[in-house]
Amino acid sequence: DVYTHGHHASVVSQHAGRTAQNSAAFLLPRLRDGLTVLDVGCGPGTISVGLAQSVGPRGKLVAVDAAEAAVSLAKEAARKSAVGNMEVRVASAYDLPYGDDTFDVAFAHQTLQHLSDPVEALRELKRVVKTPGGIVAARDADYASMLSHPVIPGIERWRDVYRQVARANQAEPDAGRHLVAWARQAGWSVEDIEFTTSVKLYSGTVDEGERARWGGDWSRRSLESDFGSQAVEYNIATADEMNAISRAWLEFKDNPESLFYYVNGEVILQN
Repeated sequence: DVYTHGHHASVVSQHAGRTAQNSAAFLLPRLRDGLTVLDVGCGPGTISVGLAQSVGPRGKLVAVDAAEAAVSLAKEAARKSAVGNMEVRVASAYDLPYGDDTFDVAFAHQTLQHLSDPVEALRELKRVVKTPGGIVAARDADYASMLSHPVIPGIERWRDVYRQVARANQAEPDAGRHLVAWARQAGWSVEDIEFTTSVKLYSGTVDEGERARWGGDWSRRSLESDFGSQAVEYNIATADEMNAISRAWLEFKDNPESLFYYVNGEVILQN
């Protein structure tokens, strides 16, 4: 699989702002001391640290990612936070190095959207989670729902370009809306699926620093990350268009009244 975002510093900067509280709030009430949790596609590990803290010293958090670069960052996050119950390793979501019925909980945050076969990945998560009683949880964005205000044409174009690049990489940028169907295909019945949504908002009324960083990071990502280079390489956008998109994100960043939001789909799947 091709990871559309890549691991440019501007990507890592955004992802490092994710925590268990702001990215796994729908899962946290299910966690308790002593549980074993698998975090698949852990990225820089900032969510993983919070999950590890949520299961206490008698519990265990195993964080895996297919990318060595991400695993290195997650190991550093574990070291800095001084959690003693977090293990990090390289592993593929399609071929997890664990036996059946190993974990109480498996979690995938913004991971399935990047996979060419998310259903197969869900089957693998289902396998390593205990039956009965274990749960698989996933949260993914829906890029088609993303909007900014005031409307900036360059950001409208960004959304279209990103979705085309992701699909050229055999991924599904609107994954949030597909989670229930994917879960059904992976073997869960409707009665065992709990689906919710949440909105991510970037606004000066919530956190001006975060809003401005979102614009600044995407300005850089549009030119310097794998997404930016793939857009041109795949003939989805020209270099001039990507420069215009980058400038549009700076326009967003520089307007304190601008806001951006999108919908995430969330599932809790009961084994």
